[in-house]
Order: sequence, then structure tokens, then C-alpha cells
Amino acid sequence: MTISVVQWTTGQVAQAAVRAVVAQPELELVGCYAWSPEKAGKDVGELCGLPPLGVTATNDVDAIVASKPDVVLYMPMLPNVDEMVRLLDAGINVVSTAGFVTGHSLGDDAMRRLHDAALRGRVSLYGSGLNPGLASVVALVSAAACREIDRISIHEAVDCTAYESPETWLALGFGSPPDTPGLTDMMRQRISAFVDAIEMMAAALHVELDEVRFVPELGVATKHLDLGYMEIAEGTVCGMKAMFQGMKDGRPLLEMDLLWRLGNAMEPDWPIEHGYVMEISGVPNIRVRYEPVFGGAAEEYVAAPTANPAVNAIPAVVAARPGVVTAAELPLITATSVRGSGG
Repeated sequence: MTISVVQWTTGQVAQAAVRAVVAQPELELVGCYAWSPEKAGKDVGELCGLPPLGVTATNDVDAIVASKPDVVLYMPMLPNVDEMVRLLDAGINVVSTAGFVTGHSLGDDAMRRLHDAALRGRVSLYGSGLNPGLASVVALVSAAACREIDRISIHEAVDCTAYESPETWLALGFGSPPDTPGLTDMMRQRISAFVDAIEMMAAALHVELDEVRFVPELGVATKHLDLGYMEIAEGTVCGMKAMFQGMKDGRPLLEMDLLWRLGNAMEPDWPIEHGYVMEISGVPNIRVRYEPVFGGAAEEYVAAPTANPAVNAIPAVVAARPGVVTAAELPLITATSVRGSGG
């Protein structure tokens, strides 16, 4: 039996998700929500750089809900709790990459609304992606080799110049003077799902944290940067280092740090070793490097590592208990679309 899927939005990550859905025989793309009136009425294949798929995008939320798909791949730039509650109340499972892991970072009220809506609809809500998301799973699985652990650290370092999403970078404060009031608070809020990821990992380890700390640093452009899709003035923010620390008994037990930069002229000139490093201090110590190897068509590599973990989780999410579920409680998730020998 196939699982019917609606794609919510058609940005870079969403386009990669559509490619992943149509590659899996057990999934069927039956609809697409596009908030832009210019995209409504167009074939989803056209919007995603694919041949026609025979599925037409709509900006009518009522039509999406009425179609009663098994699952919505919810991928706007930022989560909208009212939208998610409506889908869950209608009995539609939701899998999201929109800064969602547990919903706690959205506030206790929002978390309760989402969980209660999922219970009413007897469906599941799951958040994934690459980081936060799969990176935490890789770290937790790697920790299975340890008798005991002192600390788990996940380090991400990415030159994000190829990620053509000015909305994302502006929301993080890129292009703003580094002394802009409230800039780091805005940055923390925009990536607050990392707090959820820390808490998910703590729950998997059966540990209750004392607090989650945030330690930010900013990188500034040393010349005017024209990236093609946006411009960053000299002296404004073009990079960030941000660390979230899950504290237990006065020391960091869990760490997730990010190094993101745009362009090739930044001070400090933090070096980029593209990828993710998971370090586990314990018995024994473990170090794992996870690196998407880029090559070929850019659309298959820039956003796909974020979209694919969500798409691959769909069957497990549909089969899961009602409510908000996390990677810590789902079964093993891996790719299920395997190329033939001539692929």
C-alpha cells in the first residue's frame, strides 16, 4: 500500500524532498501547497526542475486538508503552529524540516497544542533534517560503542555560499552590522531547534539537563560580497559560530556548535572543513566524521541531505504512536530507494 504525500512549499529543501518522494515506490505525491499565487496552478515537476508529474500546486489550504493525504512534508522557512495544528487535527501526519524537533523551542503552549492536536487526529508529528536531525542520530548511535560517556559534541562547519536562500540568511542577521541590538538573540531564536535536539539527545541518554546555554560569535565581511542572490556590505555579518551546551552538574554533557559562512572574505577567517564531526569523550573515546560529498547537479547535493532524512522517515512516522515523536523512539531509518544495476 502506498503512502500519499503532500509537499508543503517548493523551496530548495522542498524541491529535494519532491525528488526523494517520486524516487520511492511506496510513496505517492498527491498534492503540493505553494503559498505564492504565481506558483499555484503549475505542475509540481515544473516548480522543482523535473518533468511534469501530473500534480498541480495550489495555494488553497482547505483543498489540501480536504484531500486527506497520509502525510504532509511540511517545509516552510519557519514553522506556523496554527497550520501544523490544523493539519494534525484533520488526521494528517506531519514530517517537518522547518526548525522543528520536539516543539519545545516554540514555547510550552505551542508544544502542548501540537501534541494535543496529534492525539486528537490520531497521527504523528516528527521533525528531522540534517542538523538538527540526522547528525544527532549519528552521534547517539556512535555512542553505543561506549561503556560510559562524559560528553558528546557535534561540530558543523559549512561554507553556505551555495545555499541560495536570502530569506534564511537575513533572518539570521547576515548583512546586518555586528552591533545591531538584539542580533544574537534573533540568531538564537532562529536556530532554537538545536535546543530541542540537545534535549532529545538527553532524553535518549536518560539524563535530565540543568540548562542549555548559547554561546555566539560573529564573523564580519572584510569587503563587499556579491553572492548573486544577495549582497553583503563590508563590515556587516557574513558568518557565525554558535554553540549550544546542554549542562549537567556544572559541565557540558552535550554540545552542538555551528560554523556557517558566506563568501570568501571574513574576519575572523575561520577555516572550513566541510561536514560534521561527532566527538564522544568516554570509554572508549569515539570520533566520527560525516561529510556529504558534493558533486554533480547542485540541486541534488545542497538541500538533499536535509530533505532526505525527513522523506525516508515517512513510513516509520505513519506507523508511530499518535503525538510528537522523535528520532530517539523511531526504529532504524535508512534509504529505501535503491538504484538498479544500470542506475
